[in-house]
Amino acid sequence: MINYRKIGEHSYAWDIIMPYYRFALADAFFKECLVVGRENIPPPGTPTFVIANHQNSVNDALLIVSMFKDYRQPVSLARGDFFVNKTIAKIFRFWRVMPTFRIQDSRGKSDMLKNLETFEIASNILKKGGVIIMFPEAMHQQRRILGTFKKGVPRICFSAEEANNFHLNLQILPVNLHYSNIQLFREKALIEIGKPFKFNEFFETYKNNPNDAYLKFNDKARTVLKSMVLHIEDNENYEAFDFLREIIRSYRIENNYKKYNYYDEFKEEKKVITEIDALKDNDPDKFQTLISETKKYSELLKKLNFKDYLLNENKTGVQLTIKTLLMFLFFPVFLFGFVNNAIPCGLANLLTRKIKDKVFIGTFRFLLGFLLFPLWYIGICTAASLIAHSLIIGLLYTVLAFISLFWFYRYRVNMLKLWHKWRFFFQRKTKAILQLKNLRNNILLSFQ
Repeated sequence: MINYRKIGEHSYAWDIIMPYYRFALADAFFKECLVVGRENIPPPGTPTFVIANHQNSVNDALLIVSMFKDYRQPVSLARGDFFVNKTIAKIFRFWRVMPTFRIQDSRGKSDMLKNLETFEIASNILKKGGVIIMFPEAMHQQRRILGTFKKGVPRICFSAEEANNFHLNLQILPVNLHYSNIQLFREKALIEIGKPFKFNEFFETYKNNPNDAYLKFNDKARTVLKSMVLHIEDNENYEAFDFLREIIRSYRIENNYKKYNYYDEFKEEKKVITEIDALKDNDPDKFQTLISETKKYSELLKKLNFKDYLLNENKTGVQLTIKTLLMFLFFPVFLFGFVNNAIPCGLANLLTRKIKDKVFIGTFRFLLGFLLFPLWYIGICTAASLIAHSLIIGLLYTVLAFISLFWFYRYRVNMLKLWHKWRFFFQRKTKAILQLKNLRNNILLSFQ
C-alpha cells in the first residue's frame, strides 16, 4: 500500500533531478518549448490550484511542473486506473502524482473512498501554500477541443477553503497547453499561463447548496480556459477545421517576413478558427463550399501521399539538386549520429508501437528517452574512455554523440522531405497536381 500522506513534503531528490528533467523535456525532447505569462504565477507560498486543458497524457503535467522555476514542487492528480500496476504507481508517487478515481474506472466503493483521502491530502497541501495540478476534463482529448468539466476540482477547492474558514485565499491558475504534434520527437510546445482568479463569490452558494456551487465554479473556470485554448466547436466538420488551421497558418507564416515564435503561430491558428466560425455564421453557402473543397483537397493529398507544404514551397529543379548535393555532403554527419544513437532510438520506437491509445505515445517516448539515453551515453563514455585511454576524450566523444542525436534525427526528416519534393517535382504538370493547386488556390481565396 503506497502512502500518499507525505507527498506534499519537500523532496531533496527532486531538487537534484529537476535540472536534468527540465533540460530533457524543454530543451532536448521539444524543439521549442515556449512559456508565456510566467509573471502570472502567484508568489511562492500562495495556495495555487493549476487547471489546464488535457491533450498529451502525462506530458501535460510534466510541462506544467517545469514552468515553476523556484523551489516549489507541485503535486498532480491523475486517473486512478493508471495506478493499478504497483510499479507504475510507485513511479507516479516519486513524481508526486496522486490517484483520483472516476466512477467508470473504480473497482468499487473502496476506490471511491480513496478519493476522499486524496481530496483531504490535496486540501492540506494547499493550506500549507502548495501547488496542486489537475485537469478538469478528467480525461485527455485527442481533438483540439475543451471538454466538459467534472466536479473534482471544485470539490477540492471548496473543501480547502471550508477547512480554513474560507480565508485560504486560494488562487486558480489557468494554463493553456498547445502542441504542434503530441506524438513526435522535436516538436513545439506552448505553455500559456493566464491570470489567476478567485471564486469567493460562490462561497455563500456552497454553504447552502454545494452541488450548485460546483456547477457555477466550473462554468467560470471553463469560460476562462476556453478563451485561452484553441477550441474547435464544430464536431461534424472537425477534420476540415483542423486541416484548415494547419494549412492557412503555414501559408501566412511562410509568406510573411516577420519572425514568428510558437505563440505567434498559435494565435494565427486561433484567428483561422475564428474566421471559419464567422464564415459559417455569416455566409453558410460559402462555408459549405470551403468545407467541401477542403475535404477534396485533403483526400487527394492522402491519395497521392503528399503534404500541403510541397505546394507552398514550389522548389525548382536547380534548388532541389543543390539540396540533394548538400545532403550527400553531410551524410557522414548523419552516419556518425546513426551509429551512436540508432539503438536507443530504435528501441523506443519499437516499444511505442504497442501502445493502443496514441495520446500516450509522446509521453512514453519522453519517459523512455529520459531513462534510456543517460544509461546509453554512460556506456558510450565508458567504452570511448577505455579505447582512447583518456577520460577527457571519452567525455568529448560522448558530448558529440549526444549532439549528433539531433543531426541524425533532423537529417532523416529532411531526407524524407527531399524525397517527396523530388516526387512532387516530377509530377508537377500532371492532372492530379493541377487539380491540387486549383483546390488550394480556391481555399486560400476564402481567407483573403
